[in-house]
Amino acid sequence: MHYLITGGAGFIGSHLTEALLAGGESVTVVDNFSTGSRDNLAAVAGNPGLR
Repeated sequence: MHYLITGGAGFIGSHLTEALLAGGESVTVVDNFSTGSRDNLAAVAGNPGLR
């Protein structure tokens, strides 16, 4: 299944993204980085299931 996570670079969104990708799901993250950070997604940056 494919998931769209808004606020994916925030604390909760990044953890949800990591968990879904670890389960083999594909994830699209949308974030304006007003409070989130690209650093929060560093652990999954190379994952082919992440867009």
